[in-house]
Parts: sequence; structure tokens; C-alpha cells
Amino acid sequence: MKKIEYILKHNIFMQKIYIIVFSYIFRFLSIFIKVDKKLILFQSLIGKNYGDSPRQIFEKLKEDEYFKDYKYVWAFANPDQFEVSGASKVKINSLKYFITSLKAGIWITNVNIERGLKYKQKDTLYLNTWHGVTLKFLGNAQKNRRDYNYSDVDIMISPCEYFDNILINDFKVKKDSIIRCGLPRNEELYNIEKNEIEALRKKYNIPKNKKVILYAPTWRDSNNYGNSYSISPPIDIKKKKKSLSSKYVLLFRMHHLTTNQIGLEFDDDVRDVSGKEFNINELMKLSDILISDYSGTIFDYSILEKPIVLFAYDYQEYKDSRGLYLDLDEFLPNCVVKNQQELLNYILNIDYEKECKKVKKIKKTYMNNNGDSTELCIKLLKK
Repeated sequence: MKKIEYILKHNIFMQKIYIIVFSYIFRFLSIFIKVDKKLILFQSLIGKNYGDSPRQIFEKLKEDEYFKDYKYVWAFANPDQFEVSGASKVKINSLKYFITSLKAGIWITNVNIERGLKYKQKDTLYLNTWHGVTLKFLGNAQKNRRDYNYSDVDIMISPCEYFDNILINDFKVKKDSIIRCGLPRNEELYNIEKNEIEALRKKYNIPKNKKVILYAPTWRDSNNYGNSYSISPPIDIKKKKKSLSSKYVLLFRMHHLTTNQIGLEFDDDVRDVSGKEFNINELMKLSDILISDYSGTIFDYSILEKPIVLFAYDYQEYKDSRGLYLDLDEFLPNCVVKNQQELLNYILNIDYEKECKKVKKIKKTYMNNNGDSTELCIKLLKK
């Protein structure tokens, strides 16, 4: 399956064949399937996740009297790995999944339901929250991608004008489908109580005399035709420990598409928090500094108004192969580092308040919402 997905992502001809053939098959099947307007299909991060904005909306729907007669289905790559209260489960990309999607009166996702195809029934309402603002090229802006077509999305969530333009130009989203509000998953980041941070420090067993650094890089494309998606940051753990371990705990969070990391060794001072049991919002709240690169986590983290450093060790290579919408040095001045020594120097000599002010500007430009997007989504579903 991984190899098939890799081929479809990198071969325009195969993309066209896939879309034409399977879209026709499911449109034909739709003739015999009646839409159930009280059936809602959820999916998050291609079935790898039970969380993000779709879960936030799901939890609120279950509490709303208006939706008491509705049925819910969650799609997962491995359904047995997830426990979902109040919903049934289906394996994503299975025949049953596609049949369910044809039946469902409402689709809610943060990636896509149709798996790149075009077969949505006219009576089905499609709400897409996406999963974050981005620096890197998305959709049809990527090399060898011409298959993104989100014109069937009825409600598309966007937090800012910058992302509106990406959705319209690179995803073919209709302008009048875009609703400007924050991401439901980020609501809890706008108002945090001090005692919450203390509780999280206890939960994650952070020593009282240490601060927390969250390292959350984005994924890199496969170099073995889709067999794996690895990341190998040029970090000398021994050097890091010598410089920082007396003051900081480093939490490493892999992107959900990354299948393995190379070169990092974990202990009490360098911890792997990539598993589904670790909540990304908790990790962001807990941390004092974010290290990232081209990840959308940067924008989410800006809500907290805490320092961000961009560890862009492969900047030119990544820019040439993937492409970036923004120049990093203009986006976050004097916060882009290319090697471990520059990274250590940034952290050891940080002017915390000054760096916070830089991040506040990002928040004001890209994430200036009031944290009530879930309620707005539910109002739109009712309407």
C-alpha cells in the first residue's frame, strides 16, 4: 500500500488513471445507495489518528441535543488500535469504507474523505478543517502533483487570508466555501490556566529545576520509493547533553507520516513523545521553547506566544525539492539556524521576552482568532 501511495504521489499519469477509473466506479455505485442524512463519517490524518479538529467536533456533537438521533462512524487505518465511545469504526480504503462514505449525509475530516477521487453525492455535506497552516508547498504546488481538487468541499476552515489563497490556488477550493475561523483543535491553546501547566509538568515528570524544549520537525519524503519515511536530524546527543541537560528536557515529536528516526537516543533528558498516547496540545502547553523547521506546528505554537527556533539544517535542499511559500528569514528573523552549534547558541543565549514578541507577530498575522471555531462549525452543520 505504501508503494502504491508513493507512485500515485509522484506520477501524474498514474494519478489521472486512478482518479478516472475509481471515481467512475464509485459514482456508478452511488446510483444504488441512498444518502442517510443522519449518518456522519469522521476521519483524521488518513485514518492514523483519533484526534485533531474532527474529534473536537465529534465530542461536541455528542453533547448537542440537536444531533441525538445521529449515527457516527470513524475511519482508521487500524481500527483495533482505537477506542471510540459513541461511534462505530471502519477500515479506511476498504470497500466498506467507500460504501459508508456514499451513505453518509455528512463528512468531517482534516485531510480528505474521497481519497483523491470525485464521487461525493449531492446530498452529502462536506466539512473539511484541514490540519494546520503551512510554510511548505501543499496540494498542486508540489512537484508532480495535479490531483488535488477540493471543489466538492462545502465548508472549508481557514484561519487567515494567507491560507485562504493556498486553498483556492493549490486545492481548488471554492472561495465561497471558505469560513474564516481558527482550527477547533487549537481552541484550548487560547486560554490556559497556570495550574494546568503545573499539572502537566507533574504528569510528564519534569524536574522542577528544568525547562522543556519541544522538537517537532516536519516529515521528509521517502528515499526508498515509499517503503519508509525517515528523519535523521544532525544532532550529537552527547554534545546536546553536555550543553543543555542541566537546564532542559528535550521532547522529540515525529510527524505522523514519519515512520522512523535515525540517530537519536532517548533517556530522561531526551524523550520520544511521538506515540498516539501523547497529546500534541499538552506538549505545546508544557514546553518553553519550540524547535521546528517547516512544520505547521509553528503556527499552532504561536498562539502560546513562546519562542520558536527553526532548525533548518537542510534548508536549500528542502526548498528545492518540496518548495516553501515563505522565506524563513523574513518569516522569523534571526531564528533560523543551520547546524547544531547555532541551535545550541540560540538556546543558551536566548532573550526570552524578545523572542516572544517575534512570535506574537506571527500569531497576529496568521492565528488571530478567538477560540470558538467548534461552535461555529456546529452552527454551520445545523444550518
